[in-house]
Amino acid sequence: MKLCNFFLVIIFTVILGSPMHLSAEELIGLPRTEGSKSFDMEIKNLNNIGIKHYSLNELEHAEKSLKKATNLAQQLRDPSLGVTSFNRAIVLHQLHKSKEASKYFFIAKRYARGDSRILNSQLLKNYTN
Repeated sequence: MKLCNFFLVIIFTVILGSPMHLSAEELIGLPRTEGSKSFDMEIKNLNNIGIKHYSLNELEHAEKSLKKATNLAQQLRDPSLGVTSFNRAIVLHQLHKSKEASKYFFIAKRYARGDSRILNSQLLKNYTN
C-alpha cells in the first residue's frame, strides 16, 4: 500500500511539475455570435481544430490550423483576430518560437476587444510589457 501511494505521489509530481503545466494557458474558443457567416464558420472551425491538436499536444498541427485561422481573420478583418492570435501565440510559445509568439501576443492584445481572458493572461503580459 505504501509503495502504491509512493508511486501515485511521484506520478502527480511529474505531471503537475512538468513545464507544459507551468507555462501553459488555455486556448480560447470562439463564441457562437462570431460564427454567423460562412467565413466566420471557417475561422471558428480552424480555431477549434487548433485547440483539439493543442489538447493532444500536437503542437505543429495546432500551429498550422491556427496560422490559417489567423491569416483568414486578418484578411477579412474579422473580430476573431484577437482570439486566434492569442491561441497561435500560446502554441508558438510552447514551440519555443519566442519571436513569432511575441508578434502574435501583441496582435492579440491590440484586437482583444476587452476580452479579459486575453488581457489578464500572464503569458501575454510577460511578452508585451
